[in-house]
Amino acid sequence: MNQLDEVLDPPRAPEGLFSGVMLPVFLGMGINLASLAIGAPYQMAVVGLAAAVIATFAWSERPLAWVLFVAVLAANPANPTTPIALNLYSALLFFMLARSEAWRGVPRLVQFALGFVLLSMAVSILVSYSAHRTVPTISSTDVDLPRVYSTTWTGGVSADIFPTQLIAILNYLLGPFLLIPLIFTRLRRDLDPELLVKGLVFGLLLPTILLFLLARIAGRPTIDANVQSQDLLNVSTFRLGKLDIQMIRTQSGIILASLVCGSFAIAISPIARWTRIAATGCLAASVYLMLITGSVGSSLASLAGMILILVMGKRRFSIRRYFLLLLLGTGLAFTAWSVMPAAIQQYAVSRYEVRMGASGSAVGDRAWRWKKAFNYLTDHPAGVGWSIYIEPLGTYPHNDYLTYAIAYGVLCGLIYLLYPSGLLFSFVFLNSKVADPSRFALALAGAGVTTVLLINSMSDHMTANRWYFNVIWSLIWYAFAASRTPRTHPVP
Repeated sequence: MNQLDEVLDPPRAPEGLFSGVMLPVFLGMGINLASLAIGAPYQMAVVGLAAAVIATFAWSERPLAWVLFVAVLAANPANPTTPIALNLYSALLFFMLARSEAWRGVPRLVQFALGFVLLSMAVSILVSYSAHRTVPTISSTDVDLPRVYSTTWTGGVSADIFPTQLIAILNYLLGPFLLIPLIFTRLRRDLDPELLVKGLVFGLLLPTILLFLLARIAGRPTIDANVQSQDLLNVSTFRLGKLDIQMIRTQSGIILASLVCGSFAIAISPIARWTRIAATGCLAASVYLMLITGSVGSSLASLAGMILILVMGKRRFSIRRYFLLLLLGTGLAFTAWSVMPAAIQQYAVSRYEVRMGASGSAVGDRAWRWKKAFNYLTDHPAGVGWSIYIEPLGTYPHNDYLTYAIAYGVLCGLIYLLYPSGLLFSFVFLNSKVADPSRFALALAGAGVTTVLLINSMSDHMTANRWYFNVIWSLIWYAFAASRTPRTHPVP
């Protein structure tokens, strides 16, 4: 058997905690930390491509190790600036090697969703190409006259926009609709559910949390540095090595809410004690980080996710255990609040008052953005090409469903809503029926994180940061693949 055959249909090799989980996580985090010293996005792209080639062939017989190594690279701090997120290089390479075999291993939901979004994008390009070419402009308050822009195809398809739009297609269309799901289809070969839960904790939850804590402890504040006397509250960007770690509420809130739900699901499940302890540590750190960002929408989304986890868990947990968990969770919440520094408490309260007070100023702020974005969409229902910042409007939609619809058409925006909705349905009604407690814990985690994505995408823009975007989708697809009963026939 040559190397290519081994990649396409590898023989099974035993994978333990060290070889299957800790080693790939350690190596992946090594690359993540190295990116802080390298900094340059194109140099990191070369590193990502080299890592993809080496890992794909070195771990051809160890699918779990390969999956976790790639998952850790989703949390690379350079991902927001590299042309393609580093985890996607491995997925692209695997897809090119496996081709039709890999495609057959992808769930039907992915195949249908990808087909529709590609159709929507093709219609968008054809409509723009056939439309009368105009010179799009930006109306901005900081200039006297509108200025020309050319990052989308509203003025007609041209070579000038090709690099920007191709990068967007690879990251935001092929990423969640093909490449990320493709990575985790290999998990169905692994028959050790306890190891899979450890992989979720150490390979997907822990890397982002560690990098966030490192940024707040060792990073240099680069925005609002005058508030250092208040425990660095409101600081939204930290310089760590040669890279900036963005912790803006509208970006970091959704990833922290996802980490809260993923950690909570594992921490309350009846699985191995040390795994639950590790998840509890991740839960405490992610709750703390989410509170100090002051993201009200993300806090509410995480609360909704945890409620769903408890409702699903009631089917498996005894009544006594269920009420003990509720009491414990309530007690921990009040304890955590009571020991928070006064400045953090005041800041969190002020954020809730602004977002949910009688004035409704923040709700109104979102509402006028959504209205402007929706009106723009009605004028361009076929889409104008990818741009998170809608330049003619001078604003962000703060709604990922509108962002996808404005980019690639109404159909694409609808699919971006239905796609995770289908996954949530599967977690709640299909994957949660597995008998194994470890796989059930993974289904709970997937349901919680998917709930966060569906809710938070209505008011924020997860797409603004490819690090957080890739980690959230990786969490969902890891949980989806790992919580299902393994196939009895080979998969690539």
